[in-house]
Amino acid sequence: MLRTLANLGNEHLLRPFDLKLVRRSRIPSSLDELDPKADTRRIVFFHPPKCGGTSVYHWLAGTLGAAVRVDPIPSVMAAKNLGITGIELREALLAYCVQREGTLFISGHYVYTQRVFHGREGEFDLITILRNPLDRMVSNYFYNRFREPRELGAIDIDMPEWLSTYQAKRSATVFARMFVGDMAVAAEMDRSGEWHDMRSVVASAIENLERFTIVGTLEHLKDFETVIARRYGIRNTIGHLKKSPRPGYPKFADQPAEIQDRIRELCEADLAIYERFVPARQAAPASEPLRMAG
Repeated sequence: MLRTLANLGNEHLLRPFDLKLVRRSRIPSSLDELDPKADTRRIVFFHPPKCGGTSVYHWLAGTLGAAVRVDPIPSVMAAKNLGITGIELREALLAYCVQREGTLFISGHYVYTQRVFHGREGEFDLITILRNPLDRMVSNYFYNRFREPRELGAIDIDMPEWLSTYQAKRSATVFARMFVGDMAVAAEMDRSGEWHDMRSVVASAIENLERFTIVGTLEHLKDFETVIARRYGIRNTIGHLKKSPRPGYPKFADQPAEIQDRIRELCEADLAIYERFVPARQAAPASEPLRMAG
């Protein structure tokens, strides 16, 4: 149902490189067209949790310098004191960073909205990386189940029980919430893990991601790395940071059938978004291939 929305704008997909470079006049649409002067643009890296973003951030920072970042736990506590949601606080902080002339590199778990960049759209490259939501969901569970110290977001119940919680719904809709572009919708999804019209959320998220300069996937990390390295003159490679506190945890394909079915159900919206940007040639590392429509 929702995955049919992945048909939207397939002409924007790169071939054969299988990374999304937005086709707009001031942004190149292939490696051969990369502008060597493009590295003077300001950069925002939108970091969805459990998509390899910590490793990507440190890799970028090695060349671009440390980014202005938001520490998730203090931001939640600050938002609580102000009587607003954490994503509302982060939007305000991102808007502030955008207006600071000297801020060249911004990174964090920000929610994208067009209004943040109003009047400065032409100054920025927007970058993000996605991950197969089925694998991301399982990774998120085991990370928060076994990490120490037991901080905000810690999970203390077994997976079957967890999959019926609000926290699981929220975890399953990360891409939808981050890229829907509407703070009222994102804030409600942050509170409840859902929205009454998820088809419109998926369509809006895909449309907004079409505005990004580079959208990569963790499953094709080398391609993502190559595009960014060429664009910004980065010479080293992406490392592997923030490893799971439960090495060898059972991946999605190792889960019982009923668990797989529940995760697929919860991740339906994020799967539709992911499949729009995943390479057509890619066989996803879940129990069955995810296919790009079109």
